[in-house]
Amino acid sequence: MIKRLGTLCKKLHLMKLNLARSAGIQERMQVLDVGCGQGTFTVCIAEVVGRTGKVTAVDISDEDLNRMNQNLDRYSVRPQVIFVKTDAAELSTVFAPESFDMAVSYRLIEELVPPRQLPKIVSSIAGVVKRNGTVAMLELNTETSNIAEENLIRLHRDIGNDYFPSQRTVLKCMKNAGLMKLDVVTVPTNISYSGKVFLESNISQDEVWPEFKEKIMRELWPSIEQYGMKYPNIRLFCGHKP
Repeated sequence: MIKRLGTLCKKLHLMKLNLARSAGIQERMQVLDVGCGQGTFTVCIAEVVGRTGKVTAVDISDEDLNRMNQNLDRYSVRPQVIFVKTDAAELSTVFAPESFDMAVSYRLIEELVPPRQLPKIVSSIAGVVKRNGTVAMLELNTETSNIAEENLIRLHRDIGNDYFPSQRTVLKCMKNAGLMKLDVVTVPTNISYSGKVFLESNISQDEVWPEFKEKIMRELWPSIEQYGMKYPNIRLFCGHKP
């Protein structure tokens, strides 16, 4: 179990690098990162595509832009990344059709408000990907195998009211968007960390949100203190544009 915040940061970065490669990202690609947030997955995409590639990071808000720029500088990938503020459901208003070799999102679906936007967002993403390109969406697997994993899912599902649709729902949206050769791959993770590190963390989507702190401490902290937190496996949803 990880007991230092710095160690957790390094482990999460390596995990996301592995996820970027598992999604099929390669050197020289033009990649769209949808719902980039603080850019912790963006920097991993940029590392994989290298200086001959390009990452276009989009988010509906620029409130995390300063944090993203800090991450880009930290990993020396700023030259290959541009940020565009736009709605994921309206990508065609900003980008021409078939602009990208690949489009990816990391834990975008769980943040959707309202959830009914999912079909429109998937269609929007598919529309800006080139023919023979790929759409890859990475989400937490809610089928947990221990209490530490359940703690992390409860943080989002029960405290944050995040959206975790069924695997069938996501695949249906991808199919309706015209994507083919649909596949779901489970990517294992091995990152568990102590309650102390959880309280210190402000580096990802799994931090102690100030607006929910009282509820977290009342309803979830006793279990986190005893069992810690652990990342569940990641589900990688892939579809190819014919």
